[in-house]
Formats: sequence, structure tokens, C-alpha cells
Amino acid sequence: MSAGLTIFLFSFLYKDNPFFKIAEHLYLGAGMGWLFQVSVTNVWLPKIWEPVSNGEMLVIIPSILGISLLTQFIPKISWISRYGFTFMMGYGSGLAIPAGLSTDFISQIGGTIKPFSMLASMTPFNIFGSLLVAGGTICVLFYFFFSVEHKGHLKKVSNVGIYFLMVYFGAAFGNTVMARFSLLYGRFDDLYTYSAAKYFYASQVILAAMVIYFIAHSFFTKGKKEVSTEEAA
Repeated sequence: MSAGLTIFLFSFLYKDNPFFKIAEHLYLGAGMGWLFQVSVTNVWLPKIWEPVSNGEMLVIIPSILGISLLTQFIPKISWISRYGFTFMMGYGSGLAIPAGLSTDFISQIGGTIKPFSMLASMTPFNIFGSLLVAGGTICVLFYFFFSVEHKGHLKKVSNVGIYFLMVYFGAAFGNTVMARFSLLYGRFDDLYTYSAAKYFYASQVILAAMVIYFIAHSFFTKGKKEVSTEEAA
């Protein structure tokens, strides 16, 4: 099944076809089933059902707010979902903003400044690296400083920030590509594994069957088009 679904998904590189749709629907169905199971076992049972069973009735309030989100699918009472969304956005913002400031702002500043507290024990190469990181951070910040027109020295500094941003985005993109290729290697490894004799050459058989299907489908489709053209003429 693993080899078959992999080949089905790769068949989209040729064109959209029933095999790809089968794999796509199975993937989405399995994903939704897994998500539902996780929601029931990790959220509904331990955080709602068990507390209510033990007499903790306060959990009914957030439960009602959560259920109210479903009313958006009923036009006549969709306004009820606004209360759930209001609490969800307010609570979520209260959690996300401090965490974001701590991880994306304060920690970044601390990581940039911290090396300069150990200059005495640092090698020249490490000092250069720390200065490069600090200088790049400052240049990038100047690039996003829009209160003043970028001209003169400010423009030069912001242009340097562009190069640092290009390096960052290139590294991030390269990391993403490497991660995707690692997934691709895993799929190829499965195809190679199931191409062995003990698996009855499953990869080759499925691939050959699909090729035969595409050839036959193309032949019959072409024949129908020719007949339709002759009838129209």
C-alpha cells in the first residue's frame, strides 16, 4: 500500500488522474480521522468529560463557547459564534503576544548582545562573527525603519541590511528544500524496498499497470475525440 500510494501521488506529475484522486482522498480522510481521534482522546475526554464527571462544572462555560463556534454554519444563529471567537481571539492574543515578544524580540536581542560580555575569552574569529551578527541585525532594523526617508548614509546601511536578508531567506529556503528532499528520499526508499522479490515486485507491477492504464486511456480518449469531430463535420 505504501508503494502504491506513493506512485499514485507521483502520477500527478504526469496529469490529474483517478489514481491521484484516490490517494488524495485517502490522505485527507486519514488525516481528518486522526485529528478527530486526537481531539476526542486529548481534549474532549480529559479536559471536558472527566472534569464534569468529577463535579467541576466550570468547564461547561468554555465548552459552550467552543460549541458556539459551530453556529457559524447556521445562518440564522451565526451571530452566536461571535462570542466564542471574541474570547478565543482575546485569550489567544494574551498568550501569543508575551510569548512572541519573549522569543522573537527579547531573546534575539539577548543573543546578539551576550557574546560581547565574553570578549576577553573569545578568539578573533568569534569576535568577528559576533560583530558581523550585531552589525547585520542593526542594518536589517534600519531597513525596516520607515519613519525617515532612506537616503544618504541611512540608505547605504539599509542596503547592507538587504544583503543580510537575502542571506537569511536563502538559508531558510535551502533548509526547507533539504527537508522536502529528505521526505522524497524516504518515499524513494520505500519504492526501492517494495521492489524486491519478497514483495512480489510491487513497485514495478503498480507502475507498469498505471502506464498501461494511461496508454489505454489516451488511446480511447483520442478515438472518441476523432469520432466526435467527424460527427460534428
